[in-house]
Amino acid sequence: MAQTPLESAQRIGSLFPKLTFKLDQGKQFGPRVGRLCLTRPSDSPPNYVINIQTPNFLIGTSRGVIPHFSRDHVHSVNGISWINVAFESFLEQTPPVPTYQAGSHPLHNFLGFDTSKHIVSLSLRDPLDAREMPANGNTHVSASCMRGVRKVTPGDWRSHVLTMQPDIAFALSDTPFTAAPHSQKRLIKSIERSAAWLADLLRPVENMTDGSPTPTLNVFVHMAGGTSTSARKAFSQSLTETLHGLEANAVKPLKCLDEGVAGYAFDLAAFHVRPAPLSHKDRGGVIEIAENSLVLQNSESLAQTSTPDAAGTPTSLSSSMIEPLSSLSLTPSLDALLRASLDPLPIAKPRLVTDVRSPHEILRLIRDIGVDVFDAGWAVKAADIGVALDFIFPVPSGHDSGPDYRKREIGHNLYDAKYAHDFVSLTNAFLAGHNRTSSSEAPVCPCIACSPIAPTSPIHHSKI
Repeated sequence: MAQTPLESAQRIGSLFPKLTFKLDQGKQFGPRVGRLCLTRPSDSPPNYVINIQTPNFLIGTSRGVIPHFSRDHVHSVNGISWINVAFESFLEQTPPVPTYQAGSHPLHNFLGFDTSKHIVSLSLRDPLDAREMPANGNTHVSASCMRGVRKVTPGDWRSHVLTMQPDIAFALSDTPFTAAPHSQKRLIKSIERSAAWLADLLRPVENMTDGSPTPTLNVFVHMAGGTSTSARKAFSQSLTETLHGLEANAVKPLKCLDEGVAGYAFDLAAFHVRPAPLSHKDRGGVIEIAENSLVLQNSESLAQTSTPDAAGTPTSLSSSMIEPLSSLSLTPSLDALLRASLDPLPIAKPRLVTDVRSPHEILRLIRDIGVDVFDAGWAVKAADIGVALDFIFPVPSGHDSGPDYRKREIGHNLYDAKYAHDFVSLTNAFLAGHNRTSSSEAPVCPCIACSPIAPTSPIHHSKI
């Protein structure tokens, strides 16, 4: 049978992992270097400690499987440390099949990940999926599975999280996947729902075995507010406001929601939705909204118009916290949106951005915003269309000094006929393990195809 939240809480006990982030160098906005560390208590010492140097990447999955990777590759490579699972892909059954997994670390064991080297996070929606969905309600989020759309309530999501015990859980967020700009009323609903659903996930679960609360979940929150800088700032301020009364009792001992938040997530997929052409009359003029005003592919041509600063921000959520559309800049830059969300928040928490569209956008967000973790969806999409990426960054110093210097492609088109009967190493930028010499300057590709590792125990193909 699927486990109840209470049974899951009792089973978690003292084995719930602890996530910490240390900022070694950096400031609020700008390049920064840090370490994301997950300490996983084990039944016998020592504990498992997984360190991720930032900036770094996480990899998404399709029904819990990393695209284009065999299980052997996943376990052998050292570059895969953080894996995200979109739980909506399992919602075709009630209850979802993964919830039947018994024992400790059910999410790792069900999907075959290594508890000693893999951080596995759980989100309801796939952060790369920006298809238009039925509208969310006050008590549910619309999720997509192979049998259609399912309505998931905050209580359902909390139950799934406690049952599957991910290392990191993403709180539900009311993100509208319709073309911007959104109405003031819609933005207020998005902020209020997202904050309420976060508070529901942060509620402590009493462990009935000894009466003490279970350890705190490692929760990442999606930063709400859409394409309005003032709405984003309002949501961030709602996280840091001191709670009182029933709201404070619900998340006790937390004094504000941000105390229970382990990190901040920004999903750019909603920004890539192309709005339909329209005109908005303002002060006798007409503002034309281009179809691609929020498409962030070209980092050099991003709109630079920012939202006017609000004079005197109220302390409580109200319509006055969000500027009316008549005075709102309709094409704020991505930098302005992320800065508006992060400015009121602590500096020493990890920042995650998903659905970046190019290496240049990754570098710009590191330089201008100080993003710590990106998803590797761009590389996966390249593989989907038959492009094998093959480049080194920064470019080696001797690359442009040779007689055959030329501009190189960053990948290989695997549909090219020249690869039909080509069985040599695919990469030009790296060496295979057997080609390494003491004078080699090029780095060695560590994958098990280029640099195979001898098994530690013999392989028996047939043993009676």
